[in-house]
Amino acid sequence: MFRFVYVWIFWAAIGFSLGCTDESSVDIGGEGDADTDTDSDTDSDTDSDTDSDTDSDTDSDTDADSDTDTDSDSDADSDADTDADTDTDTDTDSDTDADTDSDSDTDSDTDTDSDTDTDSDVPPSCTGDDPNGQNGCTPDCQCVVGQGDCDSNDDCVAGLICAQDVGEAYGYVAATDICENPGADGDTDTDSDTDADSDADTDADTDADTDADTDADSDSDVDTSIVMDANVIANPDTRYQVIDGFGGALPMWTTTMLTDDMVHKLVGMGDNELGLSIVRTILEHDSGNWSRAVSNLQEAKAYGSNVKILASPWTPPLSMKTENTNVGGHLRADAYDDYAAHLNDYISYMSGQGVTIDVVSIQNEPDIEVSYDSCDWTADELRNFARDYADSITGAQVMASESFRYNPAYTDPILNDSTARGNVDIIGGHLYGCEASGYFHEYALAESHNKPVWMTEYLMHEADGGGAAIWGDPSNQAVWDETLDGMLRGVHMSLEYNWSAYIWWWARRFYSFLGDGDSQFGTTLGEVLKRGWAFSQYAKFVRPGYQRIGVSTESAYSSLYITAYEGDGKIVFVMLNRSTESFSNVVFEIPNGVTSAEAYVTSRTAAREAVSITSAGKYATLESIPERSVLTVVMSY
Repeated sequence: MFRFVYVWIFWAAIGFSLGCTDESSVDIGGEGDADTDTDSDTDSDTDSDTDSDTDSDTDSDTDADSDTDTDSDSDADSDADTDADTDTDTDTDSDTDADTDSDSDTDSDTDTDSDTDTDSDVPPSCTGDDPNGQNGCTPDCQCVVGQGDCDSNDDCVAGLICAQDVGEAYGYVAATDICENPGADGDTDTDSDTDADSDADTDADTDADTDADTDADSDSDVDTSIVMDANVIANPDTRYQVIDGFGGALPMWTTTMLTDDMVHKLVGMGDNELGLSIVRTILEHDSGNWSRAVSNLQEAKAYGSNVKILASPWTPPLSMKTENTNVGGHLRADAYDDYAAHLNDYISYMSGQGVTIDVVSIQNEPDIEVSYDSCDWTADELRNFARDYADSITGAQVMASESFRYNPAYTDPILNDSTARGNVDIIGGHLYGCEASGYFHEYALAESHNKPVWMTEYLMHEADGGGAAIWGDPSNQAVWDETLDGMLRGVHMSLEYNWSAYIWWWARRFYSFLGDGDSQFGTTLGEVLKRGWAFSQYAKFVRPGYQRIGVSTESAYSSLYITAYEGDGKIVFVMLNRSTESFSNVVFEIPNGVTSAEAYVTSRTAAREAVSITSAGKYATLESIPERSVLTVVMSY
């Protein structure tokens, strides 16, 4: 309750919000030039017969037998609009300009028969074979581009051929026969053949000027100089940070801790569990209170998978401070060694309870004055402690400060001092007011010294407007909008800025992962909330030790916020679709052959629900990315 009161005071006084980056800076690699080689052959046969009884001057401009190069305007006024999916949709309209000028009356009858054979982006009618070469394509179960093993062209959908011994190009064994576009030569080029037969009969009688224009334009914003057979492609050769995990904090300043069932919901990996891999807890200045969190920490370590514990002190013991108070003041310079011993005592105590403390912080929020447990540090004081005493802290990694708004001024001096830097393992900070302060970006100095960067606290609940009972309603629009556009956007951008961990504030709170039963805000104690399901789209599937990798997209998908990760024989894509546009039959590609694929979505109406996805070779086709959703695709290889 104490924490609840000061959080409200804090929000009223500070009035900050996330909005932690320029949305235009999303790096998903999609400019339409992403690996697509599309040959679009358009045969336009136009017969223009003009019968003129009197003085008929007929200008018939017909561009026939034109080859339409996608990525340019053809001689037939045809810009081919090609979306480079696994099967290319080529919308080709043949442009026939028949301008007939005569001093005659003209009845213009234009009969245009357009037969277009185009590879359409349809779901496969069968799943194809496995890489062992068993026949997976038959005339009754035809395969699409990139699927096999076929025996003849009849085993492939219309317009495709059964190419011999090209399996290696599609993630199969080399001797596998694969359905391809004609002329693909196993290089997975997408060929689109369009036959347009146009018969234009023009009868001109007397005194009429007739212009008959038939226009059909296809515009392409896909650069066809590069081959791209999928909409979203993982690039494991491009590597970024190693992920340490995703987490939340235990209750603090209270004896009302989590039940075992709540702990299981938070750190478990089951269907109804969220998969958190980091638990943050307070390192209290009074050692008599250390036992409060023991049971929760024991359960998290025992039940979860590779769960890390971060212990953060809000204030040193009061006797070590310049003022004998829990609020404000500084750690006395002559008490630095005693404070290091205090941190060691905590680590030893927890070890004796069977709990390994993985990371211990020097200080929570040294750069803000508040009315609750706190301690003020200057940047020089932090550097001096790290340089002269942090090396005596044993049994846990050491985190340098946890600045309120991720102000690098509080950690730059440590990183610029070789001794201090060597005694610190992780750089931590919070997101409050970070954008307005200009601090939400890659921390190049930390990266240059191979120091992981963790985001260790953030919260937001402006959607309730100061007390509305909306948080227990899983379909509430305001709650979902803030979750998607505020919370998850912050997670995405933190990861794009190469930060290795993201830790929310209290895991059990009305605006968090589990409800706290506060009737004012409408939650049930211990229930998994929509915000918990949304956060688990990262936490449950992107596990500690996974590494963020490159990802590129076709330009049509550039509005998606996508990050990709590799680990444990899997590649994981997490996507935020903050737009009101949905996407269907989205093709994902990884370099390795796919053994299985699964996908899950959370939206205003869904809570980490399974989405249909099929795989063949090195591709997986996702049935749908709904509007305003977060979706995770896991491809095992």
